[in-house]
Amino acid sequence: MHIIGGKKKGHKLYGPGPDEIRPIRHLVRKALFDILHKVVPGSNFLDLFAGTGSVGLEALSRGADHVTFVDRFSGATNLINKNVEKLGFSNSTNVCQMETEEALDKFDRRDRRFDLVFIGPPYGEGLEEDTLNQLGRNKVAKNRGLVAVEVFFKNDLARSYGSLVKIKESEYGQNKLIFYRKED
Repeated sequence: MHIIGGKKKGHKLYGPGPDEIRPIRHLVRKALFDILHKVVPGSNFLDLFAGTGSVGLEALSRGADHVTFVDRFSGATNLINKNVEKLGFSNSTNVCQMETEEALDKFDRRDRRFDLVFIGPPYGEGLEEDTLNQLGRNKVAKNRGLVAVEVFFKNDLARSYGSLVKIKESEYGQNKLIFYRKED
């Protein structure tokens, strides 16, 4: 696993052990950033269910100002911290070990707002819809901000979740990327 583009292109990342974390596939991460390439530079980026941190680290490599990583598992947050340190991004990150729902409530109460939100939950647990519903009700995603979700290709999501409106959907083998825009 390595960074695909930007100033840290080619740098290797520490990866998970077998069966610990399901990292986003290289092809899907590339497609995500091909779509987001114009809006990543200068952004405040939120990586939910962050796992290895590869999505948020890719965003930093491509010019995001700051990335907040959220994952409930200590193994994931330890791995993210190792990768952040390895790439020299310590001053541009915040790593939170907590449940996504709890993190979103905390960010909303503290008026933390994000230009881009990536949701890459474990498959088959329904966490993407719970998270989209919560983001559609609160103000964590900025007005006109984008929310990208990576799900199993057979998973269909609604056209809207509160103030989040679907704008794009693409399949990549067994994976699907779905994009929403925050419309307040």
